[in-house]
Amino acid sequence: MRYVSLRTAARAAASMRRSFLASVIIGATIAAAVAIGVSPSAFAADKPANLARGKQLYMATGCYQCHGTRGEGGGNAGPRLAPGPMPYEGMLLQLRKPRARMPLYTAVVMPDSDVADIYAYLQSVPKGKTASEIPMLKAISN
Repeated sequence: MRYVSLRTAARAAASMRRSFLASVIIGATIAAAVAIGVSPSAFAADKPANLARGKQLYMATGCYQCHGTRGEGGGNAGPRLAPGPMPYEGMLLQLRKPRARMPLYTAVVMPDSDVADIYAYLQSVPKGKTASEIPMLKAISN
């Protein structure tokens, strides 16, 4: 059995609470937008998303500094964005009206088309293998 320190467990619990709260806040924001008549299609970009440009924008605008280079999360700085990012509408609302320590990204600073490209990049991040798919970890867990 592997020993986990109390500090590590506390950090993991705090990180999970932050991620959960961020999900609840973003879900409530999307629900509020829909309730006041904002159509999800109003958030869509005017052109098809560009995956390569999205990765370049993600790095150039500094998203990686808090969320990691592949959206895996930055520990205490920013929650995990990928794989399986939140709905596009939620991400756009978070950028335009940020909660917690997230900086504001107005449409002037980051147009909707740039957000769509970054979102395409985050969607492209593959899920990692499970422990049962990695022979060495599978041997340890048995």
